[in-house]
Amino acid sequence: MTPEPPSRVADPSYQRSARVLGVLSSVAVLAIAALCALAINDLVHDDVTLGVVLLLSVVALRWALSSGLEEWGATTAERLRAHWREVVVAHLALPRRPGESSRGDLALAIEQASFAPSMERLAASAATALLGVVVVFLAAGWLPFVITVALVALAAPLYRRAGRRSEERAREYQERRARLEVRQLEVLQHAPELRALGAVEFGATEIAALSDNEHVLALRAIRVALESSLVTEFLSGVSIGLVAMVVGFGLLGGRVSLLRALIAVLVTSELFVQVRRFGVEFHRRDDAEGARARLSDLVVASPASSGTGLVSARELVTEANAHPVNLVVRARARVLVTGASGAGKTTLLQTLVGWRHARSGSAERTNAPIGYVGAESALVSGTLRENLSLGVAIDDEVLFARLRSLGLDGERFRDLDASLLDAGRGLSAGERVRVLLARAVLAGAPLLVLDDLAGVLDEESRGQVRDVLGDLVDVAIIEATVDTPLLQDVTERLELRA
Repeated sequence: MTPEPPSRVADPSYQRSARVLGVLSSVAVLAIAALCALAINDLVHDDVTLGVVLLLSVVALRWALSSGLEEWGATTAERLRAHWREVVVAHLALPRRPGESSRGDLALAIEQASFAPSMERLAASAATALLGVVVVFLAAGWLPFVITVALVALAAPLYRRAGRRSEERAREYQERRARLEVRQLEVLQHAPELRALGAVEFGATEIAALSDNEHVLALRAIRVALESSLVTEFLSGVSIGLVAMVVGFGLLGGRVSLLRALIAVLVTSELFVQVRRFGVEFHRRDDAEGARARLSDLVVASPASSGTGLVSARELVTEANAHPVNLVVRARARVLVTGASGAGKTTLLQTLVGWRHARSGSAERTNAPIGYVGAESALVSGTLRENLSLGVAIDDEVLFARLRSLGLDGERFRDLDASLLDAGRGLSAGERVRVLLARAVLAGAPLLVLDDLAGVLDEESRGQVRDVLGDLVDVAIIEATVDTPLLQDVTERLELRA
């Protein structure tokens, strides 16, 4: 069976529901504005009871609408985050192709993409709110209508210009900040040499200059954001003020009733609130769309076992060895891969588990967990318990027993909550790989892949590891080594020719 090729990710679209909700919420807001005008009109005409009831209804409806929209936004954002996190995990399981862009900012892309439904709702809401100009025309005549339309038309290009400027300043700031961080790390790394040469001030002066430049760019970005906010507030205030003035004159001249005047003013206000929200989120909308496009462009693999074994290879030619390999690893198998240094043993193992691309042929692996432990494997930053359990609740006695079985019973292994240094620094290479092996065994993986562990273990540790592996009768094991195997009772040998 040929494994399924990597496929593009289907973007979970909330566009339809977001647009429907945006339209409905905008219509509801305009209706609530009209209801508020009716309530004020009743109060002015001494119908206090009805007016108060209507005002309370307005408050309740606004609260319910606001709460509902907030809850919908939070729920859809969380669902999108969960979806994209699963996609990213599946994507990271694929080996990185030459020339592929960095994967380091995918977490930020997930967060930005989670706002896409809310941004879509705001766009639909703003577009629907423009129907308010029809209400303004029917309530107060053509002049308030013309004023509102003209200022809305003027607002659009100003919003776009302010948004573009804000985007450019933000990009400049991020680039400069990245340069500053890189330079700081370089100076810190070479501080002893610089100090020995008496040139510490050179690095400090350069960092200070970059830092000052970063602050200037940050202030520019803030100023642009404030200018954008001022534009929106100014246009909104001018529009409402002019409409209020026109309907006020109409009210004094008896051409417009109080109810119609109130409807015109309040609807104009709500119309610009919707448009202003849409304009203010210009930058975040672009970020959300860009993040969605990037995440949708990810490819993921759907690895599936051929049904014949946990791992299988058919005429597999790896990047490191031109000789084809045929292999099927079934449950409880003990497979020993040997060959001279440089024959491609590590490359073969990593191709079998899907971490590298095959030059030709095919490799399939199980969907079940695989415990891969190599001489270069690293621990994560955190406690000993976190490294062993990976978030799964495991009894302390079980953890201690597994550590003891591998000869890890010294002082540093008696406190499970003791923090380990980054990548396991502070442990010897032999201790590190044994902790990693303990983690793989505790995870219950049905397949262990051991990449040249014997070379970093002393004779006593090798004996302890052999005993542990011998007890794992239900686990299939693949081991690659030059000349010192840990496996006993090998069921299949595979020798790679250089």
